[in-house]
Amino acid sequence: MTATLSHNPTLAGPAVPPGRPIPGQNPIPGQGPGSGRRALSRFATHRGAVLGYFQLLAGSGGRLVLQVLYFFLLANTLSLADMGVFATVSAAGVLIGCLAGFGFQSAVMRAAARRRSSLGGYLAAYYACSALALPIMLALAGLLYLVLFREVIALPGYLAIIVVEIALWREIELLVQVNSGLGRFGAASTLVSLPVGFRAAAAVAFWAMGGGDAERWSLYYLVGNLVAVVVLVVVFHPRVRMRLRPKLVRGKLRDGLYYTLSHFLFLSQGEIDKIIILSLAGERMAGIYAITIRLIDLTAVPLRPMYMMYSRKLIQAGRVTKALLRESMRIEVVIAGISTGGLLALIALLSIWPNILGTNVSAAYGMLTVVLVVPAVRNLLEFHSELLFGFGNLGLRAAITGTLVLIKALSVAALITLFPAPESWTLGLNAASALIYGLSFLAVYGLLTRNAA
Repeated sequence: MTATLSHNPTLAGPAVPPGRPIPGQNPIPGQGPGSGRRALSRFATHRGAVLGYFQLLAGSGGRLVLQVLYFFLLANTLSLADMGVFATVSAAGVLIGCLAGFGFQSAVMRAAARRRSSLGGYLAAYYACSALALPIMLALAGLLYLVLFREVIALPGYLAIIVVEIALWREIELLVQVNSGLGRFGAASTLVSLPVGFRAAAAVAFWAMGGGDAERWSLYYLVGNLVAVVVLVVVFHPRVRMRLRPKLVRGKLRDGLYYTLSHFLFLSQGEIDKIIILSLAGERMAGIYAITIRLIDLTAVPLRPMYMMYSRKLIQAGRVTKALLRESMRIEVVIAGISTGGLLALIALLSIWPNILGTNVSAAYGMLTVVLVVPAVRNLLEFHSELLFGFGNLGLRAAITGTLVLIKALSVAALITLFPAPESWTLGLNAASALIYGLSFLAVYGLLTRNAA
Protein backbone atom coordinates (compact mmCIF):
# COMPACT_ATOMS: atom_id res chain seq x y z
CA MET A 1 0.00 0.00 0.00
CA THR A 2 2.95 2.33 0.46
CA ALA A 3 5.74 3.35 -1.83
CA THR A 4 9.26 4.43 -0.95
CA LEU A 5 11.76 6.83 -2.47
CA SER A 6 14.63 4.34 -2.29
CA HIS A 7 15.21 4.45 -6.06
CA ASN A 8 15.26 8.24 -6.28
CA PRO A 9 18.87 9.45 -6.64
CA THR A 10 20.15 12.29 -4.49
CA LEU A 11 22.85 14.77 -5.43
CA ALA A 12 26.21 14.19 -3.76
CA GLY A 13 27.95 17.15 -2.16
CA PRO A 14 29.82 18.32 0.86
CA ALA A 15 28.29 17.72 4.24
CA VAL A 16 26.51 20.73 5.71
CA PRO A 17 26.10 21.08 9.46
CA PRO A 18 22.52 20.81 10.71
CA GLY A 19 20.63 24.05 10.78
CA ARG A 20 23.00 25.85 8.34
CA PRO A 21 21.65 26.77 4.87
CA ILE A 22 23.21 25.17 1.84
CA PRO A 23 25.53 27.59 0.03
CA GLY A 24 23.78 29.45 -2.74
CA GLN A 25 20.32 28.63 -1.46
CA ASN A 26 17.84 31.06 0.07
CA PRO A 27 17.15 30.04 3.68
CA ILE A 28 13.47 30.94 3.67
CA PRO A 29 11.59 29.04 6.38
CA GLY A 30 9.53 26.20 4.94
CA GLN A 31 11.19 26.54 1.53
CA GLY A 32 14.34 24.50 2.12
CA PRO A 33 15.11 21.14 0.63
CA GLY A 34 13.95 19.44 3.84
CA SER A 35 10.38 20.62 3.36
CA GLY A 36 10.42 19.48 -0.26
CA ARG A 37 11.68 16.05 0.72
CA ARG A 38 9.05 15.85 3.44
CA ALA A 39 6.34 16.74 0.93
CA LEU A 40 7.64 14.09 -1.48
CA SER A 41 7.83 11.60 1.35
CA ARG A 42 4.23 12.32 2.38
CA PHE A 43 3.09 11.94 -1.22
CA ALA A 44 5.01 8.68 -1.60
CA THR A 45 3.54 7.35 1.64
CA HIS A 46 0.00 7.93 0.42
CA ARG A 47 0.59 7.31 -3.28
CA GLY A 48 -0.20 3.61 -3.04
CA ALA A 49 -3.44 4.33 -1.20
CA VAL A 50 -4.44 7.00 -3.71
CA LEU A 51 -3.68 4.77 -6.69
CA GLY A 52 -5.51 1.88 -5.06
CA TYR A 53 -8.56 4.06 -4.45
CA PHE A 54 -8.65 5.28 -8.04
CA GLN A 55 -8.26 1.72 -9.31
CA LEU A 56 -11.30 0.73 -7.28
CA LEU A 57 -13.12 3.93 -8.24
CA ALA A 58 -12.50 3.22 -11.91
CA GLY A 59 -14.25 -0.09 -11.40
CA SER A 60 -17.02 1.65 -9.49
CA GLY A 61 -17.34 4.23 -12.28
CA GLY A 62 -17.71 1.47 -14.83
CA ARG A 63 -20.14 -0.21 -12.50
CA LEU A 64 -22.13 3.03 -12.23
CA VAL A 65 -22.56 3.25 -16.01
CA LEU A 66 -23.61 -0.41 -16.21
CA GLN A 67 -25.90 -0.05 -13.18
CA VAL A 68 -27.68 2.89 -14.76
CA LEU A 69 -28.16 0.90 -17.99
CA TYR A 70 -29.34 -2.17 -16.06
CA PHE A 71 -31.61 -0.11 -13.84
CA PHE A 72 -33.04 1.94 -16.73
CA LEU A 73 -33.95 -1.14 -18.79
CA LEU A 74 -35.31 -3.19 -15.91
CA ALA A 75 -37.29 -0.40 -14.25
CA ASN A 76 -38.99 0.45 -17.54
CA THR A 77 -39.50 -3.10 -18.83
CA LEU A 78 -41.10 -4.52 -15.70
CA SER A 79 -44.26 -2.94 -14.34
CA LEU A 80 -43.99 -1.13 -11.00
CA ALA A 81 -45.74 -4.06 -9.30
CA ASP A 82 -43.38 -6.63 -10.84
CA MET A 83 -40.41 -4.42 -9.96
CA GLY A 84 -41.63 -4.42 -6.36
CA VAL A 85 -41.97 -8.20 -6.31
CA PHE A 86 -38.52 -8.78 -7.83
CA ALA A 87 -36.81 -6.28 -5.51
CA THR A 88 -38.48 -7.75 -2.43
CA VAL A 89 -37.66 -11.37 -3.31
CA SER A 90 -34.09 -10.28 -4.03
CA ALA A 91 -33.94 -8.53 -0.64
CA ALA A 92 -35.18 -11.67 1.08
CA GLY A 93 -32.54 -13.72 -0.76
CA VAL A 94 -29.79 -11.30 0.27
CA LEU A 95 -30.77 -11.69 3.92
CA ILE A 96 -30.97 -15.48 3.76
CA GLY A 97 -27.65 -15.53 1.90
CA CYS A 98 -25.90 -14.17 5.00
CA LEU A 99 -25.76 -17.81 6.15
CA ALA A 100 -23.48 -18.72 3.23
CA GLY A 101 -20.27 -20.25 4.51
CA PHE A 102 -21.45 -19.72 8.10
CA GLY A 103 -19.61 -16.39 8.05
CA PHE A 104 -16.18 -17.77 7.09
CA GLN A 105 -15.79 -15.06 4.43
CA SER A 106 -14.77 -12.77 7.31
CA ALA A 107 -11.88 -15.09 8.19
CA VAL A 108 -10.98 -15.44 4.50
CA MET A 109 -10.61 -11.68 4.07
CA ARG A 110 -8.52 -11.40 7.24
CA ALA A 111 -6.28 -14.21 6.02
CA ALA A 112 -5.89 -12.46 2.66
CA ALA A 113 -4.93 -9.19 4.36
CA ARG A 114 -2.70 -10.53 7.15
CA ARG A 115 -1.91 -14.27 6.84
CA ARG A 116 -1.70 -15.12 3.15
CA SER A 117 0.01 -18.47 3.76
CA SER A 118 -3.17 -19.74 5.45
CA LEU A 119 -5.56 -18.49 2.74
CA GLY A 120 -6.04 -21.95 1.17
CA GLY A 121 -7.18 -23.45 4.47
CA TYR A 122 -9.69 -20.68 5.07
CA LEU A 123 -11.08 -20.93 1.53
CA ALA A 124 -11.54 -24.70 1.96
CA ALA A 125 -13.36 -24.08 5.25
CA TYR A 126 -15.60 -21.50 3.58
CA TYR A 127 -16.62 -23.81 0.73
CA ALA A 128 -17.24 -26.75 3.07
CA CYS A 129 -19.45 -24.62 5.30
CA SER A 130 -21.24 -23.22 2.23
CA ALA A 131 -22.19 -26.75 1.18
CA LEU A 132 -23.59 -27.40 4.67
CA ALA A 133 -25.43 -24.06 4.75
CA LEU A 134 -27.10 -24.40 1.33
CA PRO A 135 -29.94 -26.79 2.34
CA ILE A 136 -30.63 -24.66 5.42
CA MET A 137 -30.91 -21.53 3.29
CA LEU A 138 -33.20 -23.26 0.78
CA ALA A 139 -35.44 -24.46 3.61
CA LEU A 140 -35.69 -20.92 5.00
CA ALA A 141 -36.46 -19.60 1.51
CA GLY A 142 -39.23 -22.19 1.11
CA LEU A 143 -40.79 -21.20 4.43
CA LEU A 144 -40.68 -17.52 3.51
CA TYR A 145 -42.30 -18.28 0.16
CA LEU A 146 -45.25 -19.94 1.86
CA VAL A 147 -45.67 -17.07 4.31
CA LEU A 148 -45.12 -14.01 2.10
CA PHE A 149 -44.62 -14.65 -1.63
CA ARG A 150 -46.96 -17.47 -2.58
CA GLU A 151 -49.60 -15.06 -3.89
CA VAL A 152 -47.30 -12.75 -5.87
CA ILE A 153 -44.83 -14.97 -7.80
CA ALA A 154 -44.69 -18.59 -8.98
CA LEU A 155 -42.24 -20.92 -7.23
CA PRO A 156 -39.79 -21.44 -10.18
CA GLY A 157 -39.26 -17.70 -10.61
CA TYR A 158 -38.90 -17.24 -6.87
CA LEU A 159 -36.27 -19.99 -6.61
CA ALA A 160 -34.29 -18.59 -9.56
CA ILE A 161 -33.92 -15.23 -7.80
CA ILE A 162 -33.15 -16.88 -4.45
CA VAL A 163 -30.39 -19.09 -5.92
CA VAL A 164 -28.69 -16.01 -7.39
CA GLU A 165 -28.70 -14.21 -4.05
CA ILE A 166 -27.77 -17.07 -1.70
CA ALA A 167 -25.18 -18.82 -3.88
CA LEU A 168 -24.01 -17.02 -7.02
CA TRP A 169 -23.76 -13.49 -5.68
CA ARG A 170 -22.09 -14.72 -2.48
CA GLU A 171 -19.27 -16.20 -4.57
CA ILE A 172 -18.76 -12.91 -6.40
CA GLU A 173 -18.75 -11.06 -3.09
CA LEU A 174 -16.11 -13.46 -1.75
CA LEU A 175 -13.86 -12.88 -4.76
CA VAL A 176 -14.09 -9.11 -4.30
CA GLN A 177 -13.18 -9.38 -0.61
CA VAL A 178 -10.27 -11.77 -1.19
CA ASN A 179 -8.70 -9.71 -3.96
CA SER A 180 -9.17 -6.52 -1.95
CA GLY A 181 -7.55 -8.18 1.07
CA LEU A 182 -4.62 -9.27 -1.09
CA GLY A 183 -4.18 -5.68 -2.27
CA ARG A 184 -5.12 -6.56 -5.86
CA PHE A 185 -7.25 -3.47 -6.28
CA GLY A 186 -7.25 -3.66 -10.07
CA ALA A 187 -8.75 -7.16 -9.91
CA ALA A 188 -11.20 -6.08 -7.19
CA SER A 189 -12.21 -3.13 -9.37
CA THR A 190 -12.91 -5.45 -12.30
CA LEU A 191 -14.84 -7.81 -10.04
CA VAL A 192 -17.03 -4.91 -8.96
CA SER A 193 -17.89 -3.97 -12.56
CA LEU A 194 -18.14 -7.20 -14.56
CA PRO A 195 -21.05 -8.83 -12.67
CA VAL A 196 -23.14 -5.72 -13.23
CA GLY A 197 -22.18 -5.93 -16.90
CA PHE A 198 -23.55 -9.46 -17.12
CA ARG A 199 -26.73 -8.36 -15.35
CA ALA A 200 -27.05 -5.46 -17.77
CA ALA A 201 -26.62 -7.88 -20.70
CA ALA A 202 -29.39 -10.04 -19.22
CA ALA A 203 -31.62 -6.95 -18.95
CA VAL A 204 -30.88 -6.03 -22.58
CA ALA A 205 -31.81 -9.56 -23.69
CA PHE A 206 -35.00 -9.44 -21.59
CA TRP A 207 -35.98 -6.09 -23.12
CA ALA A 208 -35.13 -7.25 -26.65
CA MET A 209 -37.31 -10.34 -26.24
CA GLY A 210 -40.31 -8.24 -25.33
CA GLY A 211 -40.04 -8.17 -21.54
CA GLY A 212 -42.63 -9.80 -19.34
CA ASP A 213 -43.32 -10.27 -15.65
CA ALA A 214 -41.02 -10.87 -12.69
CA GLU A 215 -41.17 -14.64 -13.15
CA ARG A 216 -39.94 -14.47 -16.74
CA TRP A 217 -37.23 -11.96 -15.85
CA SER A 218 -35.95 -14.27 -13.09
CA LEU A 219 -34.73 -16.78 -15.70
CA TYR A 220 -32.65 -14.12 -17.49
CA TYR A 221 -31.38 -12.99 -14.10
CA LEU A 222 -30.27 -16.52 -13.19
CA VAL A 223 -28.47 -17.15 -16.49
CA GLY A 224 -26.69 -13.77 -16.48
CA ASN A 225 -25.35 -14.27 -12.97
CA LEU A 226 -24.40 -17.90 -13.58
CA VAL A 227 -22.27 -16.92 -16.58
CA ALA A 228 -20.69 -14.13 -14.52
CA VAL A 229 -19.69 -16.50 -11.71
CA VAL A 230 -18.13 -19.05 -14.08
CA VAL A 231 -16.06 -16.39 -15.86
CA LEU A 232 -14.95 -14.61 -12.69
CA VAL A 233 -13.98 -17.77 -10.81
CA VAL A 234 -11.85 -18.96 -13.74
CA VAL A 235 -10.05 -15.62 -14.04
CA PHE A 236 -9.86 -14.20 -10.51
CA HIS A 237 -10.02 -17.01 -7.96
CA PRO A 238 -6.71 -17.17 -6.01
CA ARG A 239 -4.44 -19.97 -7.22
CA VAL A 240 -3.86 -21.55 -3.83
CA ARG A 241 -3.96 -25.13 -2.61
CA MET A 242 -7.14 -25.65 -0.59
CA ARG A 243 -6.93 -28.21 2.19
CA LEU A 244 -9.80 -28.62 4.65
CA ARG A 245 -8.68 -28.67 8.28
CA PRO A 246 -11.52 -29.58 10.67
CA LYS A 247 -9.61 -28.03 13.57
CA LEU A 248 -9.62 -24.67 11.78
CA VAL A 249 -13.38 -24.92 11.18
CA ARG A 250 -14.07 -25.71 14.83
CA GLY A 251 -11.76 -22.95 16.02
CA LYS A 252 -13.27 -20.22 13.84
CA LEU A 253 -16.91 -21.34 13.67
CA ARG A 254 -18.01 -19.19 16.59
CA ASP A 255 -16.47 -16.05 15.08
CA GLY A 256 -18.00 -16.94 11.72
CA LEU A 257 -21.47 -17.26 13.21
CA TYR A 258 -21.00 -13.92 14.97
CA TYR A 259 -20.13 -12.41 11.60
CA THR A 260 -23.17 -14.08 10.01
CA LEU A 261 -25.47 -12.59 12.63
CA SER A 262 -23.92 -9.13 12.48
CA HIS A 263 -23.89 -9.14 8.66
CA PHE A 264 -27.53 -10.27 8.56
CA LEU A 265 -28.54 -7.49 10.91
CA PHE A 266 -26.49 -4.93 8.99
CA LEU A 267 -28.09 -5.87 5.66
CA SER A 268 -31.50 -5.90 7.33
CA GLN A 269 -31.13 -2.15 7.82
CA GLY A 270 -31.31 -1.70 4.05
CA GLU A 271 -33.62 -4.55 3.09
CA ILE A 272 -36.23 -5.04 5.83
CA ASP A 273 -38.19 -1.93 4.79
CA LYS A 274 -38.79 -3.41 1.31
CA ILE A 275 -40.36 -6.53 2.83
CA ILE A 276 -42.51 -4.48 5.21
CA ILE A 277 -43.72 -2.18 2.42
CA LEU A 278 -44.65 -5.13 0.19
CA SER A 279 -46.57 -6.69 3.09
CA LEU A 280 -48.41 -3.53 4.18
CA ALA A 281 -48.57 -1.24 1.12
CA GLY A 282 -48.72 -3.66 -1.83
CA GLU A 283 -46.59 -4.49 -4.86
CA ARG A 284 -46.86 -1.13 -6.65
CA MET A 285 -45.74 0.91 -3.65
CA ALA A 286 -42.95 -1.62 -3.09
CA GLY A 287 -41.88 -1.02 -6.69
CA ILE A 288 -41.76 2.76 -6.26
CA TYR A 289 -39.82 2.39 -3.03
CA ALA A 290 -37.40 -0.12 -4.60
CA ILE A 291 -36.68 2.32 -7.45
CA THR A 292 -36.11 5.11 -4.91
CA ILE A 293 -33.65 3.01 -2.93
CA ARG A 294 -31.86 1.98 -6.12
CA LEU A 295 -31.41 5.66 -7.00
CA ILE A 296 -30.17 6.39 -3.48
CA ASP A 297 -27.66 3.54 -3.75
CA LEU A 298 -26.00 5.40 -6.63
CA THR A 299 -24.75 7.95 -4.08
CA ALA A 300 -22.64 5.21 -2.47
CA VAL A 301 -20.69 4.39 -5.65
CA PRO A 302 -17.73 6.75 -4.94
CA LEU A 303 -17.75 5.74 -1.26
CA ARG A 304 -17.54 1.94 -1.38
CA PRO A 305 -13.97 1.81 -2.73
CA MET A 306 -12.96 3.86 0.29
CA TYR A 307 -14.81 1.47 2.62
CA MET A 308 -12.93 -1.51 1.17
CA MET A 309 -9.54 0.15 1.55
CA TYR A 310 -10.25 1.58 4.99
CA SER A 311 -11.48 -1.77 6.27
CA ARG A 312 -8.22 -3.35 5.08
CA LYS A 313 -6.27 -0.60 6.85
CA LEU A 314 -8.13 -1.25 10.12
CA ILE A 315 -7.57 -5.01 9.88
CA GLN A 316 -3.85 -4.45 9.38
CA ALA A 317 -3.72 -1.94 12.26
CA GLY A 318 -5.15 -4.63 14.52
CA ARG A 319 -6.23 -2.27 17.32
CA VAL A 320 -8.23 0.87 17.98
CA THR A 321 -6.29 4.12 18.31
CA LYS A 322 -7.50 7.63 19.01
CA ALA A 323 -5.86 8.82 15.80
CA LEU A 324 -7.87 6.30 13.76
CA LEU A 325 -11.09 7.33 15.50
CA ARG A 326 -10.44 11.01 14.75
CA GLU A 327 -9.73 10.11 11.15
CA SER A 328 -12.98 8.10 11.00
CA MET A 329 -15.01 11.07 12.24
CA ARG A 330 -13.51 13.26 9.51
CA ILE A 331 -14.44 10.61 6.96
CA GLU A 332 -18.04 10.69 8.22
CA VAL A 333 -18.30 14.37 7.27
CA VAL A 334 -17.14 13.52 3.75
CA ILE A 335 -19.64 10.64 3.51
CA ALA A 336 -22.55 12.83 4.62
CA GLY A 337 -21.60 15.57 2.15
CA ILE A 338 -21.23 13.24 -0.83
CA SER A 339 -24.46 11.37 -0.01
CA THR A 340 -26.60 14.47 0.41
CA GLY A 341 -25.04 16.18 -2.60
CA GLY A 342 -25.73 13.12 -4.72
CA LEU A 343 -29.38 13.04 -3.68
CA LEU A 344 -29.86 16.75 -4.41
CA ALA A 345 -28.26 16.25 -7.83
CA LEU A 346 -30.70 13.41 -8.59
CA ILE A 347 -33.67 15.53 -7.48
CA ALA A 348 -32.48 18.44 -9.65
CA LEU A 349 -31.97 16.15 -12.65
CA LEU A 350 -35.44 14.61 -12.38
CA SER A 351 -37.09 17.98 -11.80
CA ILE A 352 -35.59 19.31 -15.05
CA TRP A 353 -35.98 16.12 -17.12
CA PRO A 354 -38.64 14.02 -15.36
CA ASN A 355 -38.58 11.18 -17.91
CA ILE A 356 -34.83 10.99 -18.50
CA LEU A 357 -34.72 7.55 -16.85
CA GLY A 358 -38.17 6.47 -18.02
CA THR A 359 -41.73 6.89 -16.83
CA ASN A 360 -41.52 4.28 -14.07
CA VAL A 361 -38.47 6.00 -12.57
CA SER A 362 -40.19 9.38 -12.75
CA ALA A 363 -42.87 7.92 -10.47
CA ALA A 364 -40.22 7.75 -7.73
CA TYR A 365 -39.43 11.48 -7.92
CA GLY A 366 -41.91 12.35 -5.18
CA MET A 367 -40.42 9.70 -2.89
CA LEU A 368 -36.90 11.12 -3.40
CA THR A 369 -38.04 14.46 -1.98
CA VAL A 370 -39.38 12.60 1.07
CA VAL A 371 -36.16 10.74 2.01
CA LEU A 372 -33.75 13.67 2.30
CA VAL A 373 -31.74 12.27 5.22
CA VAL A 374 -31.89 8.60 4.20
CA PRO A 375 -28.91 8.45 1.75
CA ALA A 376 -26.45 9.93 4.25
CA VAL A 377 -27.73 7.69 7.04
CA ARG A 378 -27.57 4.52 4.92
CA ASN A 379 -24.00 5.24 3.87
CA LEU A 380 -22.89 6.27 7.37
CA LEU A 381 -24.35 3.12 8.91
CA GLU A 382 -22.45 1.08 6.34
CA PHE A 383 -19.28 2.90 7.40
CA HIS A 384 -20.01 2.19 11.08
CA SER A 385 -20.35 -1.47 10.20
CA GLU A 386 -16.97 -1.39 8.44
CA LEU A 387 -15.41 0.17 11.54
CA LEU A 388 -16.67 -2.61 13.79
CA PHE A 389 -15.71 -5.28 11.26
CA GLY A 390 -12.24 -3.83 10.78
CA PHE A 391 -11.60 -3.74 14.52
CA GLY A 392 -13.03 -7.24 14.98
CA ASN A 393 -15.98 -6.21 17.18
CA LEU A 394 -18.46 -8.65 15.65
CA GLY A 395 -20.53 -9.24 18.78
CA LEU A 396 -20.83 -5.50 19.34
CA ARG A 397 -21.70 -5.02 15.67
CA ALA A 398 -24.54 -7.55 15.97
CA ALA A 399 -25.95 -5.99 19.16
CA ILE A 400 -25.92 -2.43 17.83
CA THR A 401 -27.29 -3.34 14.42
CA GLY A 402 -30.04 -5.55 15.87
CA THR A 403 -31.32 -2.65 17.95
CA LEU A 404 -31.27 -0.31 14.95
CA VAL A 405 -33.09 -2.82 12.73
CA LEU A 406 -35.85 -3.19 15.31
CA ILE A 407 -36.27 0.59 15.57
CA LYS A 408 -36.38 0.94 11.78
CA ALA A 409 -38.86 -1.91 11.27
CA LEU A 410 -41.23 -0.52 13.90
CA SER A 411 -40.91 3.01 12.49
CA VAL A 412 -41.65 1.98 8.88
CA ALA A 413 -44.58 -0.23 9.92
CA ALA A 414 -46.05 2.56 12.07
CA LEU A 415 -45.68 5.13 9.29
CA ILE A 416 -47.44 2.97 6.71
CA THR A 417 -50.21 2.08 9.14
CA LEU A 418 -50.84 5.60 10.44
CA PHE A 419 -50.12 7.56 7.23
CA PRO A 420 -50.99 5.52 4.10
CA ALA A 421 -50.11 8.43 1.75
CA PRO A 422 -46.32 8.45 1.03
CA GLU A 423 -46.16 12.27 0.94
CA SER A 424 -46.99 12.18 4.67
CA TRP A 425 -43.88 10.14 5.49
CA THR A 426 -41.35 12.99 5.23
CA LEU A 427 -41.08 13.96 8.89
CA GLY A 428 -41.39 10.42 10.21
CA LEU A 429 -38.84 8.80 7.88
CA ASN A 430 -36.24 11.53 8.31
CA ALA A 431 -36.70 11.70 12.08
CA ALA A 432 -36.39 7.92 12.38
CA SER A 433 -33.28 7.93 10.18
CA ALA A 434 -31.66 10.71 12.22
CA LEU A 435 -32.46 8.87 15.46
CA ILE A 436 -30.97 5.63 14.13
CA TYR A 437 -27.78 7.38 13.05
CA GLY A 438 -27.43 9.20 16.37
CA LEU A 439 -27.79 5.99 18.36
CA SER A 440 -25.31 4.20 16.10
CA PHE A 441 -22.76 7.02 16.38
CA LEU A 442 -22.95 7.14 20.18
CA ALA A 443 -22.74 3.37 20.53
CA VAL A 444 -19.93 2.79 18.02
CA TYR A 445 -17.64 5.67 18.97
CA GLY A 446 -18.43 5.47 22.67
CA LEU A 447 -17.44 1.83 22.92
CA LEU A 448 -14.47 2.07 20.54
CA THR A 449 -13.14 5.09 22.44
CA ARG A 450 -13.02 3.05 25.64
CA ASN A 451 -10.80 0.51 23.89
CA ALA A 452 -8.60 3.07 22.13
CA ALA A 453 -4.88 2.86 22.78
